[in-house]
Amino acid sequence: MRKWRVGSVSMGLSLFLLGILLFLSQLKGMSMMEPLLVWWPLILIVLGIEIVLYLILSKQENPIVKYDILSIFFVGVIGTIGIGFTLLSSIGLIEEVQGAIGAEQRSMDLPAVSETLESNIMRIVLETNGVPSKIEGSTANELHVFGLYRATVHPKEKPLITETGDYVQTKVVGDTMYVTLKEPTDKIGPFSTYTTMEPTIIVPSSIQLEVRGQHSPVSLYPGSLENNWIVDGASDVMVHINDKSNILLSAVSQNDLDNGNVAWDKIDTTDRDRIDEVYEESTTEKLYKGTKKLGEGTYKLSIFNSDLVTVNLVEKL
Repeated sequence: MRKWRVGSVSMGLSLFLLGILLFLSQLKGMSMMEPLLVWWPLILIVLGIEIVLYLILSKQENPIVKYDILSIFFVGVIGTIGIGFTLLSSIGLIEEVQGAIGAEQRSMDLPAVSETLESNIMRIVLETNGVPSKIEGSTANELHVFGLYRATVHPKEKPLITETGDYVQTKVVGDTMYVTLKEPTDKIGPFSTYTTMEPTIIVPSSIQLEVRGQHSPVSLYPGSLENNWIVDGASDVMVHINDKSNILLSAVSQNDLDNGNVAWDKIDTTDRDRIDEVYEESTTEKLYKGTKKLGEGTYKLSIFNSDLVTVNLVEKL
């Protein structure tokens, strides 16, 4: 008479269930990770039930459990692997691996901001927070923010930026509107991702603008400027002005100003003492100060504390 060895039934059922899961995953295009995380504990449950049934159904007074060593070995291996997957899933590593395998670099639209400014708004303060920005002047009394961002995403995941509040915030205090850009969220670790964006901000040329660059690149297209603009602390500033402008342009840079095609009226150099935060020593750096008058020079476009300033003069059609 054939003897019942504990483990053989468990192994058979586990292979049967695994085959069904694999078949359904191929048929329906399902992800196998979650079903597998549920499947492996069932093997231990079935094995436990099999041992209990063996003890109950055994006709011996003091039954001795006889195991199918090969089946128990495979069940143990599968259980160990399953426990490992469960631990990795609990710390989110499984999801990270799944996301990294199917991830792709995509360019997507930033949700557009469009606001009509109240008549009492006299000043706009733009804080870039390290985000490269393009700023353009317009004759309309409106604020617009739009553009593209590029990110590493999984095809089944929703876009990283779905609402305007994910990347920009506006707030009016008195006669000033504050526009604050937010740096995109990046994942840090072995499956790190990097998200970049370069929004275009359109503001009225008739309203005073203050750009707080915070070491980010800034491109300016002031158009027919009708108020004063200030850019402070941007790393690289690219200015595009037309020859019909009525602007007094002044710039202070740590590098030579002869980068664009504009002929500056005057460029002076001066030395400035600064403290090296790494070596805690006092050093001297050279600053370049340039001025350029276009038309009557009624409105001021001033650039301060920048590493590099490039000004290009374009002919207005």
